[in-house]
Amino acid sequence: EMPGDRTLRLQHGNRIEALCVLGTHISTDVYGAAPAGAVSFGVKHTEGVSVEVECQGRAEARSAPGSGTRWLLDEGTVLRFSMSRASTEVNDNKVTVSFYAEGGQPINQAGVFLTGIGISLDIDADRDGVVEKNNPNKASWTWGPEGHGAILLVSCDKERPFTPASDCNDERVFSKEDLLDMSRMVLRTEGPQRLPRGYEIVLYIPVSDADKVGVFYVQNPFFGQRYVHVLGRRKLYHTVQYTGGAAELDFFVEGLRFPDDTFPGLVSIHASLLETLAEGIPHTPVFTDTVVFRVAPWIMTPNTLAPVNVFVCSMKDNYLFIKEIKNLVNKAGCELKVCFGYTNRGDR
Repeated sequence: EMPGDRTLRLQHGNRIEALCVLGTHISTDVYGAAPAGAVSFGVKHTEGVSVEVECQGRAEARSAPGSGTRWLLDEGTVLRFSMSRASTEVNDNKVTVSFYAEGGQPINQAGVFLTGIGISLDIDADRDGVVEKNNPNKASWTWGPEGHGAILLVSCDKERPFTPASDCNDERVFSKEDLLDMSRMVLRTEGPQRLPRGYEIVLYIPVSDADKVGVFYVQNPFFGQRYVHVLGRRKLYHTVQYTGGAAELDFFVEGLRFPDDTFPGLVSIHASLLETLAEGIPHTPVFTDTVVFRVAPWIMTPNTLAPVNVFVCSMKDNYLFIKEIKNLVNKAGCELKVCFGYTNRGDR
C-alpha cells in the first residue's frame, strides 16, 4: 500500500459503493476478501477506472486489463484503483473481482461501484496574480524572487471612514475596495450533479489560526453580490454547498494579525471531503487539500531615516508656510509634493 492510499474492504458476494477523488488511489486486500476454496482471481473494470494488481514481493505494479487475465491468490495481494476523469452520475463506474477454484470454476464475485470527483483548493502560489489549478507548491512557502507561496495582507485601513473599526476588525465587506486588500482563493470541484449520500465538503482552519485569518464567500443572488464571513474568529469550519458539474467557488482571505515573536506568519486553510460511516459516528475525512498563506509583516521606517518625499497640503491661508517648507526641503535634497485642495479635502 502506497502512502496516502485509502483502504477499502472488499466483500465477496456483495457490491459496495465508494467515492474516488481524482489523483488519489484506493487500495483493497484481495486475499482477505476471497471465499473459501478460491485460488485465483480475475478483474474487470469500466473504462473510467485504472486498476493495478500488486503482489507481495514484487516491486513492479502490473496494470490489470479489462478481462481475461487471472492471478494466483497470494497473501498480500492488493488491488489499487484510481480514476482519471470525474463522473457524470453517481456510481457510473465499477470494478468486479471474480474468484475461481483450483479447477477454474467460478466461485463468487466482489464488486465496487465508483464515483469520481475532482477537488482542488487553489491560491496564487506563484505570485503572478492568477489562481491556477492545483499548483504543486500551494501547501508550502519560501522567500525570495524564486520562491513560492501566497501572501495575505492585514486589512488595517478603512474603506468607509465613518466605521468605528479598521477593516480587519469586523466581519463584513462593505465594498469591492475591501476585496482589493484580500487574497483570492478558489475551490474547484468536478463531478455528478449531487454527491452520494453521506458525503460533504468542508472548509476549515486550525484553532490556532482562528484569530489570524478571515475568509469571505462570494454569493451571487439576483440583486447584486453578497459577501458572507465563513471562517475566522469564532468560525472554524464551513460546509460548502456542492453544485455539481465543473464548478468554481470564490473566496477572499484577509490577515487579521501581523507576525510577531509568537506568530511566524504562516496560516493554513483546508478543504476536506467527509464521509459518514454510520449514524452517531463522527465524519471521517476521505481526502484533504491544503493551502498555505504568509501574512505580510508590518514594515515601519524609523524616524531617523533620510526622507525621500515630503508632502504638504495647500490651503487658502498657508502660502507662506509652503514657501518656507519648500526652502527647507531644497536644503535636505529631497522632493516636495504639494497636495492641492481637490485632493486634500480641506487638509483631511
